Amino acid sequence: MARPVTAETPEAVAPSGPAQLRRSETAEIVCAQRAAETRRSADRRLIDDPHAKHFLTKGAYRVLCSSRITAKLTRAVFDWRYPGFMAIVLLRNRWHEELLAHAVADGITQVILLGAGYDSTSMRLDLGGATLFEVDALPTQAAKREVIERNGLAVGGEVRYVPCDFERDSLPDRLREHGFDPDVPSLIAWWGVSFFLSEAAVSQTVADVASMAAAGSRFVFDYLDASVVAGTTTLRGAVRARAAVAKRGESYKFGLTRDGAADFVRSYGFAVEQNLSITDLASLFGGPHGFPYSADDFFGVITAKREPR
Repeated sequence: MARPVTAETPEAVAPSGPAQLRRSETAEIVCAQRAAETRRSADRRLIDDPHAKHFLTKGAYRVLCSSRITAKLTRAVFDWRYPGFMAIVLLRNRWHEELLAHAVADGITQVILLGAGYDSTSMRLDLGGATLFEVDALPTQAAKREVIERNGLAVGGEVRYVPCDFERDSLPDRLREHGFDPDVPSLIAWWGVSFFLSEAAVSQTVADVASMAAAGSRFVFDYLDASVVAGTTTLRGAVRARAAVAKRGESYKFGLTRDGAADFVRSYGFAVEQNLSITDLASLFGGPHGFPYSADDFFGVITAKREPR
């Protein structure tokens, strides 16, 4: 079974081969969303990611996120054009922060980001004593590390960069080569990826995760509703996004229903702890001011615990 092309978290990268050396348009858009949200006042923002702006290579995106006024306009226009997408990008980041904080408090010693890309966990979140394994294609890792070095960004804790060609390499083997202990419980996160891959690739990745996750490990990922992939959704943001990513050559390929997502992870030996929709997450994190974005409901987030073999 084919292994998946690597993808950035929470942004997807380009397909493998020569195109893999270029950055994804989707990746940059997601960075811009995170950077624009960070311009909101501290008591209202959903996430605080001051590093996202450093990964914006397009001048237009840098300008749109350069001030509170332009960032406010950017957020409003994007949310109007693609309702539901500001919500999922920011809410899955916020959920990731919650899960990591709980894992650190529980004494977890290994955190794995599959397709880590331009994720800023190592630069802004408390890892406690955990080792962070960032798994991605070597060109993407090199680009990220160059940005970190050029901007003098501080990386906290123990971070190990694990280059992995998902089409050719064994993910468990590559992790073990970099000191990963499959007998120790881990937090394994996979954001913004599955819907850009084939069903075979997604299945292989989850099988790999199951094979290397010790009992008690948690595996978390987001999924796109199957109706969006099939083209039957009537939600405006989903319809427009499906057309936009296809035009950029990054088509949606894999989706799940909510019940199907739960059945999917259970089939690999995981117990579902949470299966949250966008509206569920918006209710959790809306705060006293209410949730500020459209919550069109066509994404889900699964949190699952590895059961004893």
